[in-house]
Parts: sequence; structure tokens; C-alpha cells
Amino acid sequence: MGEQDISEKTLLAHNDVFADIVNVLLFNGEQVVKADSLSDSQTFSQYKAADNTLHGQERDVAKNWNRGTLCLSMFGLENQTRKDALMPARVISYDGAGYRSQLTDGNKKLHPVITLVLYFGTESQWEKPKSLKESIEIDDLLEPFVSDYKINVFNLAWLSDKQINSFRSDFRIVAEYLKAMRTGKADEWSRQKILYVSEIVDLLRVLSNDEIFSDMENFIIETQSEKGGLQVNEFVQKIKNEGRSEGFSLGRSEGFSLGRNEGFALGQREGVTLGQNNILSLFSKLYALGRGSDVERATTDKKYLSELMKEFSQ
Repeated sequence: MGEQDISEKTLLAHNDVFADIVNVLLFNGEQVVKADSLSDSQTFSQYKAADNTLHGQERDVAKNWNRGTLCLSMFGLENQTRKDALMPARVISYDGAGYRSQLTDGNKKLHPVITLVLYFGTESQWEKPKSLKESIEIDDLLEPFVSDYKINVFNLAWLSDKQINSFRSDFRIVAEYLKAMRTGKADEWSRQKILYVSEIVDLLRVLSNDEIFSDMENFIIETQSEKGGLQVNEFVQKIKNEGRSEGFSLGRSEGFSLGRNEGFALGQREGVTLGQNNILSLFSKLYALGRGSDVERATTDKKYLSELMKEFSQ
């Protein structure tokens, strides 16, 4: 299991986060599913392959939704960073196991099994098959007899502002961050307080591949202790300030010279002068987006720095 998979599962396993995701993505933000009505469901199941050998499979996160003593449905969340053309077949397998388990429980009526595929990608939206028929080759003679099965895929980085603002749990932070990664804009952040500090910091770290988020964990914990909580916008501002305080000393070998009043000046070969505030602002934005590796590259790659300046000036 990958580090990112573990980080995603750890956050989504909290009942309030799980319920929040279901309410926003399925019920337009209405508080239909309550956190205290959820209970953990079995994520591991087995199936027999064509050669009669047993194989195991495991969902990412699964919860039973109960109203009173009657179990109405089971929700499963599958987290995807990479697009998988065979996702419909995987979902069928998970859902089928959910229905099969109900048969062994002696139920006279089945309750629904619903799977949500959460796509964390930021480069492009999911364009892989969203139904079984789209993912398999079917002879025209057989097509009328092949049952279809659709899957529910949500492109998290492309959620609308209304959807993002509807989140009440820490998952709003994740949605805001993914959108910022996609758009390159990180100017406005919510004033929501971070509840699950370790889970959020760890997930943002693996999503961005930037250790600056881990460095912020103690700051968040200390601030929460002093103020009773830390808002997301304060967290982001702290990251920006950390970027500024460290400074960006660029040696002459890279064609940069630092002047007290002139800011940063690009070497005369390029004939380009960049103001100190512009570069600091650029680097702060990159840190806020979790793109610390881009900052490091820009300090030694003049062409890449120019490309970043052009990207964020649009």
C-alpha cells in the first residue's frame, strides 16, 4: 500500500469526514448522513478466480449507514490518484462482495451498496471509462445481452466553489488545496479550523511531495493549544512566512545578484530585471501550493524561473 493511499484512508476513515464527503457529493451539501449514524464496514473480501484459487481484495474505506436499527445502505470510498481504465470492473467486484455478504447474513431484502471514486489528480480530469461497457470490447451480437454497470467518479480538483464551500469537515482543506494545485492560485483560503492536524499535514505532504507541511505540524499543534484551534488561512500564511524568512540567496554562478534596494536582478546575459517583491511573491505562492521543489529548481535554473514568472503573471 502506497504512502498516499494510507494518508487518504486515515483522514477519510473519520466518520465526520466520510459523512461530509457523501453529503456534498451526493446530496448537494444537505446534512442527510450524520456522522453518528455511520459504522465501520468490512473492507476485506475474497473471491474465487477462474482457476478456483482464492484471492483477496480490499476497499479503501467503507461504512454502513444506519437509521435506527435498520441498515439502509453501505457506502464505499475508493481513492484514485492515477486513472484506471479497469476501474468499473474493480468497483463491480467490491460492490458484488458487499451484496454477497448480505446473502450469508440471512437478509430477506438487500440494502444498496454505493461506491464513490474520488480522483485526486490535478493535471486533467478523469477520461477513463466510467461504465463496464466502455471498458470492454463487445461483439455486436453479444452487446444486447451484456449488463452495464456505471461508476461514480468525482474530479476533486474541479469541484465548484459552491461544492467546496459546502464541506464542513477537514476535507474542505483537501478540496481547496487540490483546486489551488490545478489553477495555480492560492490567494484565498477558508477560516475553518483544522481538526485532524496529523492527518491533514501528512496528506498534504504526500500530495505535494514537500516536507514543509511536516515542518508545520508542531506549529499547528502549539497554536491550537494556545488559541484553541488554527484556521486554514493562518496555516497557509505561516508557510508563506517561512518561505520569506528563509530567504532566497542566489549565487552569481546562476546569473543572479542581490541588491539591497534593487531586489533580485537577473544576469545581463538575459537582460531581464526582476523585482525582489515579484520573486518573493512567486516563491511564497509556490510554497503555499506545496511546490517547494519548483522553488529549489528556480534558484538554479534561470529559464525555469522565467517560465514560472510568466505562468503566475497570467
